[in-house]
Amino acid sequence: MSDLALPGAVARRDPAQRRLAGHGGPAGNGSTVNHGAAGRDGTAGRNGMKGHGGTAHGTAGRTGTGHGSQAGRVRREPATVQAVALYSLPGTPPQGLSGAKVIAGTKGTLSHLLIPDPLPGMRRVLALWLEGRTAVLGPVVPVEDAVISLGWARKLLTMVPQGASGGIHFVDDHLATLLLFQDPLLAGRLSAKWLARLAELTPQQREWTEETLLAWLEGGGTLPAARLLRIHPQAVRNRLRSLEKIFGSGLRDPRARFELLLALKIQIMAAEYARLRRRAGMLSLLQTPVTQRNGRTAGR
Repeated sequence: MSDLALPGAVARRDPAQRRLAGHGGPAGNGSTVNHGAAGRDGTAGRNGMKGHGGTAHGTAGRTGTGHGSQAGRVRREPATVQAVALYSLPGTPPQGLSGAKVIAGTKGTLSHLLIPDPLPGMRRVLALWLEGRTAVLGPVVPVEDAVISLGWARKLLTMVPQGASGGIHFVDDHLATLLLFQDPLLAGRLSAKWLARLAELTPQQREWTEETLLAWLEGGGTLPAARLLRIHPQAVRNRLRSLEKIFGSGLRDPRARFELLLALKIQIMAAEYARLRRRAGMLSLLQTPVTQRNGRTAGR
């Protein structure tokens, strides 16, 4: 599983953050995308309001008033931002996504959107705009923390291979996964520390051993495990006796039980990730024209 390091200090701002806060023009490979003139209420924009006799008067921020085009250029700095990580950028954003400009950019093979002050109902509008693209939404955070939200969203996106699962995913729904796989090598070492002891078992023996151990750890005892597995409690006790031969006193140590549970969860998540990658590869192959596949095969 590819790793993506989280940014360091929260206080450091990248060019996109500086543009969000109104501290300078475009920089790097990001770009700003305007919604159009309509504001939240569909009138003359966020800083405009209808005047008497059909004329429009600009406002100088929330409290001050002004007239003409100069006042219309005054814009309140956004307070929050939501990061969106995705593999390819969509077209022009529709109205109703945000009251301010959306910043779009690309870094490496991943693209991103930064949506200032996201409005209620954004998910529905965003889903229509993305047109089935796989995307990950980071949490809504203060502008100065935009790099953190984007880092989390990018990390989770790398765990949803392109083409494997279209649709929108939320960082807040996968916090445990992100935490466990922030360092894939360390996660793999923890899993191997405990589950390597099952290497000499047959595939069937390993399957029931792992499912019994997981049910016992999650359920908190023999009876809950029996209910989860839908087997007799005595069958669970028999299996636990076999588990004690493998893991010894570790089953009675709270710290060891916690690590065992993490090891099992890591293995389950890694298997799901591998399944998604296989599915993405199969979908990519199916979408390739037959003539191109045949030519590729003949060239081997």
